[in-house]
Amino acid sequence: MFLPTNVRYSLRFLIELKKTNNPISLKKISQTTKISENYLKQLAATLEKHAIVEGKKGPHGGYKILKTDVSLKNLIDIFTEGIKLAPCTQGGFVCTLIENCPSTKMWQETNKAIEKLFEDIKLENF
Repeated sequence: MFLPTNVRYSLRFLIELKKTNNPISLKKISQTTKISENYLKQLAATLEKHAIVEGKKGPHGGYKILKTDVSLKNLIDIFTEGIKLAPCTQGGFVCTLIENCPSTKMWQETNKAIEKLFEDIKLENF
């Protein structure tokens, strides 16, 4: 199982932004991270909607990080539907076997453990 590209690349993008307090152009970040400038634009737009980064236009423009307490779980939740190892780990799932299924509890506990692990991986630690 791989994390989606947008989650992995957004983390790389944020790590680059965290290196300085000055705005950095997407072109420069693209050169450093080897992520296409167009893809970075898409990531930046999403992260800006969530008030994690701020974009500034103009000759001294670029992107600047606003939050460093962002976790890997935050990014997963922003770009995906969250961590779901099995359907029974999510509320609202109806399964006729859930009361007698020998694996339901294991899936739920494992899902919670992974969520906790990803919540503890913070951008501020990079």
